[in-house]
This record gives sequence, structure tokens and C-alpha cells, in this order.
Amino acid sequence: MDANRQRFWMLADQDDWPAEQQQIEVEYDRCCRRLRLRDRRPNRPAPKGSSPISEDALKRLARQPAAAVDAFGTMAFWNLTARSVQASGALGKAEAITLWKAPPNVEVVDLAFGFDDVLYLALQKTNGGMIRSFIGMFDPRGRWQDPVVFEAPLETFTADRLAASPGGGVWVLDVGQRKLGRFEGMPLRDGLPPEYSKTTFRPEPENPNSPRFVVEETRHPAWVKGEKEEPVSIACSLQGRLALVTWQGTEAGRQSWLHVRDADLGWLKPKRLNEPGAAISVAWLSEKTIVVFPAPIDVLGRMVQPREALAYSPDDDSDSLEPAGGYFPVFDLNAPHFMKGVTLPPRYPIIGGRSALLYPMSARSFTTQGTARGRVLDGRRDDLVWHRLFLEGVFPPGCGAIVELAASSDLEHKNEDEWHPHYFGNFPESQPESSVYLRAPRAAWCSEESEVPHRSGLLGVEPERDRAGLFCALAQRQGKRVRRLTGRFLHVRVRLFGPGHRTPEVAALRVYASRFAYRDEYLPELYHEDQFGGDADAKGPPTPADFLDRFLGLFESVLTPMEDRVATAHALMDPRSAPDEAMEWLGSWIGVVFDASFPAQRRRAWLHAAPRLFQTRGTLAGLQLALEIATGGRLTGDYVKDPDAERDLTREIEYPTGGQVTGGELIVLEDFRLRRLMATILGADLSLQNDPLLPGLIVSANSYVGDTLFIGSEERTELLALFRNAFSSDSGQQEREKESVRSFYEQLAHRATIFVHDKVERIDFGLIEQIAAQYSPAHVAVRVVRATYPLLVGLASLVDVDTYLGPRPPAGIVQLDRTRIGEGDFILRQPSLDPRHSDFRRQPAPPVAVIEGKEQVNRGDSITLEGGKSTAAPDQKIARYLWAARPLST
Repeated sequence: MDANRQRFWMLADQDDWPAEQQQIEVEYDRCCRRLRLRDRRPNRPAPKGSSPISEDALKRLARQPAAAVDAFGTMAFWNLTARSVQASGALGKAEAITLWKAPPNVEVVDLAFGFDDVLYLALQKTNGGMIRSFIGMFDPRGRWQDPVVFEAPLETFTADRLAASPGGGVWVLDVGQRKLGRFEGMPLRDGLPPEYSKTTFRPEPENPNSPRFVVEETRHPAWVKGEKEEPVSIACSLQGRLALVTWQGTEAGRQSWLHVRDADLGWLKPKRLNEPGAAISVAWLSEKTIVVFPAPIDVLGRMVQPREALAYSPDDDSDSLEPAGGYFPVFDLNAPHFMKGVTLPPRYPIIGGRSALLYPMSARSFTTQGTARGRVLDGRRDDLVWHRLFLEGVFPPGCGAIVELAASSDLEHKNEDEWHPHYFGNFPESQPESSVYLRAPRAAWCSEESEVPHRSGLLGVEPERDRAGLFCALAQRQGKRVRRLTGRFLHVRVRLFGPGHRTPEVAALRVYASRFAYRDEYLPELYHEDQFGGDADAKGPPTPADFLDRFLGLFESVLTPMEDRVATAHALMDPRSAPDEAMEWLGSWIGVVFDASFPAQRRRAWLHAAPRLFQTRGTLAGLQLALEIATGGRLTGDYVKDPDAERDLTREIEYPTGGQVTGGELIVLEDFRLRRLMATILGADLSLQNDPLLPGLIVSANSYVGDTLFIGSEERTELLALFRNAFSSDSGQQEREKESVRSFYEQLAHRATIFVHDKVERIDFGLIEQIAAQYSPAHVAVRVVRATYPLLVGLASLVDVDTYLGPRPPAGIVQLDRTRIGEGDFILRQPSLDPRHSDFRRQPAPPVAVIEGKEQVNRGDSITLEGGKSTAAPDQKIARYLWAARPLST
């Protein structure tokens, strides 16, 4: 409500623009929360003489295995002629190198490079029919080499298509049974475990993350009713969203359907893909967009590969998806199958044994105009005068919008003659209404982000004159004698215009009512309107009173925002609503000087928590709260039951959360807690109540994990010295031991230690030292120590003191003069599919010698030996044979 007690009604969310009332040319973008023209691929006619390819050719094409690609752009593929998995692309080389030779009757039907740096193979063994199916795992990093391809059988499941999962492993599609499964786990580092003696103790299981396969029995897609769907291709996004493309129908009437599985929501309802006909392959372009390759077409007896990929938005609410905007051309396409990797954008194979990235080209893909109708605004008064219209939007060159308003006393409005336009942005001259454009109410650009004082707008972009930001127009009826817009219900219709390669965007639309008119409030009745009813609704020039009303509205449009800012000046004193530049000023009121590295949000949180910080200053709780806020935390309110209240009441309690204290990266420890030591320390005896190393309690003296398990490197020598003569009978020696213990106690009194784990950036480390010096008690010495070790059982397992249980760090690569042996870094081969990409080459397997000749000969007889059946490793050949006579063993 503004200074004139006017309230506003707003259209900003997706529910404010009901989908059933929108034209197909307009859409609400849920990502940027704006109404815009629909970005759609323009219709492109098919070449003359084109027709779908034959059913047999389509089936063969769909069954072709896709190639796999890694982050370096090297690729692995199945060479049917050589019956081997080969790799190419390293250092720009197109010639292939063999990775694995397939056994007889084994076919590779699909390949996928996983997020765990494993090349997964969908293998099928056939002999006139299916014998068995299994998953093969080839490691480009050489973690296992025996066997080179680790095989995991699938029993009754047939692996036809693979898609790498971000959590490790692959999704597996069985086309015949229309089932999905998940393959996870890794073999042991050396592949198959060796044969151990039965008396040898071994862990059970030998491999805690052994390869395993689970079929999705309960969570399966909602198949489309009618003719049976045939799954064709699957793909998984970087966040785990699964896309499945299926076919329905045959020949020219074939349709493609899209099924999407979200990790949290499960399978969404299927949606038909328009235009691709038979989609051969699918890939994720982003988390909100997929791309598909349509099947080739037959042009005068010649099969022509697709020259562009079609993009779709799977989150669109429509039952059938039109191709999204953007032009994604492909050049020299070798096969309409996206290569399966873990990076974006997706790659596709091109002629010459190479790959290319899929990039969009700038094209006229936006619709040029469209209309959206908002929900009806209810003013709850029949005599309500709608006052001013504010729009937050972006209008690039050539883009504009017409906001049409209609007021009525009925919820339904069907009179098309009573829509009154208000113009925003640039109006195209080609439109028939352009002749009345100059006489129509036109919105003015405002320099503020929002007309609501001391508040940022919903647009989220920097204001730009006549292009982006806040626009304002007086609500009125063009061409009427009295142009006031009066009625209980306000109907809103927005018409968007654009040149085709850009679109206007509307983030919010606010309408104020009831009008506060300077004419009616401050001038005599002589100047008031005297035309009503039919006379006021008649077409013609405005009445003098109406012109005066709108003329004085110019001054009101300037003075009301000024009054609003004065009336809401208290918002400038609230850290939750004050602008960022006011944080330093507010802090100076209470003597707070912010560190230069503090971002605006932390300064707001600090000022919000200032009362608690001053109340607890000089205490452990105050130090922890200061560290919490300084590291990105805040105070969160929650209603809890008050245990001290006589009745069952609830009260609001504020908890610090979100920073590195509650996150575990920072631990504040009072050093006096280090006095309690474990009973396992050499020489300590819990049964001795007068032992100077114990606090005198027997049962619970050492029951706090974290408070009793610490032996620092500085104290270790001194503590061992304390136990040197702990059981001496010499009274003088005992007195000296007690004095040493008292001295040790004094070193731990009035001291505290802040452990900072490696998760904290170095720039924050200095800030933590400043906070510790400023907010620690005056009589307590505080030191800040960097704890570098994660939780390692048996090595650094001082839980809650100097260890931090965090996510498993990825294996690092050894660095000279930095890496220490055994501290987490490994000498790794780069996870490239083509081993020529790295300097390290896997040692080739030794040749297998096969000697042919007589098994027994008489002494003195000649013998002929042949070694022609000896074999070498892939990509190796036998250059010469060396023969050696071995003595007979006795």
C-alpha cells in the first residue's frame, strides 16, 4: 500500500498466466520467471521426392552401437569388420588403435564412457540366437588388466542400450522386454581376485563394492496406450535425469515419444515429439533441454542423413512437444547417433573417424507475436477506479508489448470492443494498429528498479533506459469521453511482438487502485467530472475535467513515490531491507566495522545477530556465534515447546546455522578439556581416585569422545615424561611429579583452540583469526590451528577435535614438491580412451608361443618345429622367432 492508501494487484508467477488461456506462440519461462514469446524451430519443408527409409534399414540403423567419447574428445567404437573395440582421436590422429579383441560369437551392441572413467560395453553372445548378455568394463586408466574387459553376466536381462549415470555405473535398457536396470560397482584393482588357500583369512565380502545389477521392477515408464511402444534410445543428464525415446506405429505413421525420469519425482507422463518421425538417438543439451537425431530420409533412392538436431523442452506442460528454438546444424554426419560421454555439449560422429560438438546457430526461431491472458483481478468494489500500471520487463530493439485492460462488474468479459491498449517498448510499424500508436497511452521508463520504495525489482537485471527495467502507464480508456477505467473485475491481456531472433520478456505486472486523484481531493467540485453513464462511455475527445485529472496525474506520479520513500524510511534502518550500500552506515550506529571481505549477505546476517552477539560477547557461545556468522551462517527462528512453562506453550528460539561451525569445518575447543585422557595412556590407572592425571571420577571421567582422545604433537613429549616415574616410592620424586602435573594443568587453563579444516579458504583463515581476537574473553588466550587430516581410522581418528568427516575426496594427481607418499594422491593415467593421448602406455601383453612338432623323437634324429601359430598382442606383430633348447628336467 502506498502513501495514498492504494494497494496493488500483481501478475508475476506461472499461475497468474493460466496455460489454458495462452496462445501457443507465448510461453512462461519457469527458469527466469518471465513471460516471453515461444522459442520454436520454424517449419522447414522436406526435400522434393523424399520419403521414409525402409523398415529394415531403419531397424538396422537403430541397432547400430553408438560410439563413446571422453573429456579429451578421444573416442572408442566397435569395428564390426575387425571384431574389436578401437579408439582414435588422440593428438588429432584419426587412425584407430585396438583396445580389445572380442571373442568369437560376441557382439558389442553399445558403448558408453562413464563418470567413473570406465568404458562400459553392452555385450551379447549369439550363435544363431541369443545365448547370454553381459556388461563389459574396460578401464582406460589401467586399474585392472587381467582380464582387460571385466565381464558381468545379466542372466535373463538383455543389454541393448547404455547411458552413463552420474552416481557411477550405467543405466541399461532391454528393448525386447521394455525394462531398465542399473549396473553399479567396480572390480578389484587387479581385476579378478587370486585363488587363496582355504586357511587364509580374507574379508567377507572380498570386494565391498562388487559389480552388481538391479532391475527396475516397480519404477518403470507409463507406457502410452494403444499400439505397443518400442524403446530406442536412452540418455542421462549430469544431474541424473533419465530420458527414454520410444517408437509407436510403423512406416510413414511412426511417432516418437519421450519419457523422462526425475531422481525425486520418478517417471513423468509421456510426451509425443512432433516432427522427428522416428527419432534414432537422444542426448541432453542441458538439464532443461534434450536433442534428438531424426532418422535419415530417402531422397530419390539415396539415404540422406539429417542435417540438424531437434531440441525439445521436456518440462513443457503440453502433451506434445514442438521443437524448441535454436538451429543445431550438423555437418558431415557419419551416423545419427550421439556419442556417449560425460561432458556437454554432446558430440556426434563425422566422416573421417572424428567427432564434432553440437552448437546452436543464431536463427529466427522466436515467434513474431503472441497473446497471453492473465488471471482476473478482483477489486471487490464496483466503483473501483484502476489507477496506474507498472510493468517490469525487457524490450530489446524491435520488441514491444501491448497490455490491454478491460474493467467490468462480471467475472466473464466477452466484449472485444472494450479492451483498452497500453503500449510498451517498440511497436512494429507493420501492425494495423500502428496508425493510432502515437495517440495511444505509452508507458514511460522509470530509473528505479521498483515503485515499491527501498525494494529491488523482480526482473533481476540492471535498468537500461527504454530497454529494461520498470515502465509505468496511467490506466485509461483510449478514445472515450471519460477515460477512467472503472469496475470491480480487471481483465488483463498482453500481446507480445518481436522480430523473430529476439523476444520481449515480462517479469511482473502490477495495477494500483483505487485512484487517488489530485483533482477530486484538492480542487473544488467545480473542476470535478460531470459526465456519467452512457455520456462518459461515448467515443470522442476527452472532457475538460478528464483532461485535468490526467494532467494532474503527471505530478502525482512524481510526488507519490517521494511520499512513499519518506513514509517507509524505517526500512532503511532494518538490515533485512536496507540496500547493500547502507550496511556500513547501519554498522556504525552500534560500533561495528565490517571486514572488507564480508559480502553484503554476511553483513546483513551480522547486523541481524548483533543483539545476540553483544549479549554473549566474551563467552564460548559468543565466539562460536561470531565465527558462524562470519563464515556464511545466520540465525534461524523455530517454534519449540518451552519445557519451563507451566502450560504447554511454544516460543520462538533462534538457532545459528549455515556456517562453518555447524558445518563442522570449524571446531572451538577449550583446552582444559584436554586434561581428561584415555585410560589406555601408558601408566594411567582409572582405579586410583587420587591419580593427578584424572579428575577424580571413575565411571564417567573418560566418556566424552573428542574431549579425551587428543594428544597434540607439542604435548606428546611432556606427557610421556610425566609417566616416566609415575610409580616411584621416593617422596621427593612424587612431589616433583605432582609439580609437573600442576604445571601441565596451568598450560591448559584459560586457553582455547580453534581448529580450521582445509575446507576453509586461506582468505577466511585470516578473518577467523581476527574474529577470535575480537570476540574471545579478555582472560582467555585463543589460538587458530589448521587441521589438515581428514578422518582416518587409526591415523587421525580424534573425532570432534581435529578431524572433519566430509565427502570422499576424489583421487588427486601427484604433484612434484607437494605430494607426500600415502596422503591421498596417486600416479594416475589420464582417463583417455585413446592410450596415445598420454605419455604412459600400457605394457602390451606378451606373445603367446605355440610350437608344433613331434612330441617324441629318437636321439640323433632331426626334428622340424613350427611357430607360425604363435600370436601377438593387439596392434603388435611377431618380427622374428628366437629358439632356445632347454635341458631336460630330472
